[in-house]
Amino acid sequence: MKIVVLLCFCAVAALSAPTSVEDAARRSLPALQHEEVHDDFGQYALRYITAEGIVVSERGRLVPTVDGKDHVLVYEGEYSFIGDDGKTYTTKYKTDVNGGFHVEGDHLPKAPVVEKAE
Repeated sequence: MKIVVLLCFCAVAALSAPTSVEDAARRSLPALQHEEVHDDFGQYALRYITAEGIVVSERGRLVPTVDGKDHVLVYEGEYSFIGDDGKTYTTKYKTDVNGGFHVEGDHLPKAPVVEKAE
């Protein structure tokens, strides 16, 4: 049993290894652009671009809770990358005051629309 588990780990490691020396070298490069700003309250903004063409931007800000007695850090952002097919994929996400997390992107599956019965 231990041998099977060890072989599975070896297979996963081999399959997740970079496909070429060029990919491995590109992944080890530092970000081409990196900006990050924080304030004393935990709010922040960041943006970076990698040599692989990945672009990430995110912003976190404090907003009052529904009852107005406290504040919650909500964030929104997006990231994009170039897929193996040469297309650019962009994913946008955000949180809300109630703890919800929302994600959207053309490449992501859509929830079916349910019509209300009258």
